[in-house]
Amino acid sequence: MSTLARAESASTPDEDVPMTSSSVSGSAAVGAYEARELYDANADAREAKAFRRALGLDAVGDDARTDAVLSCVGCFATICALCQKHERHEQYRAVFAAGVRTETEVAWRPSEATDASERYREVKCEECGTTVGVMDDDDVYHFFNVLASAG
Repeated sequence: MSTLARAESASTPDEDVPMTSSSVSGSAAVGAYEARELYDANADAREAKAFRRALGLDAVGDDARTDAVLSCVGCFATICALCQKHERHEQYRAVFAAGVRTETEVAWRPSEATDASERYREVKCEECGTTVGVMDDDDVYHFFNVLASAG
């Protein structure tokens, strides 16, 4: 007996039965099963609510708008769901963020052309440690090393 013939004979009976409307008690039975077991009309609303709660956006309200949802470039973890795109630079500003840690020992200084008294603390992704931006003295995040999706 060839290897192919042995593999076919070892298959389970369920694999050999084609799924047709005659093998099940009518095609409506398959649709009813899917509707009952696999579809949840309220799943999107629950997941959106859990997402907002996880990012601390419940206090902001439902009318808050964002320019993008930001993810880490290293691991694609969502780090910000409420941000504003900078007008000139390819970066985003935000007050709320999740899944990031702010380094207290590492400070960035702007170039000599700007105010040297400003210092920025490095912000890293908690999942993978990638630097995703900085935080200024007013506790505003400035994200620049992120993936932005439609908001």
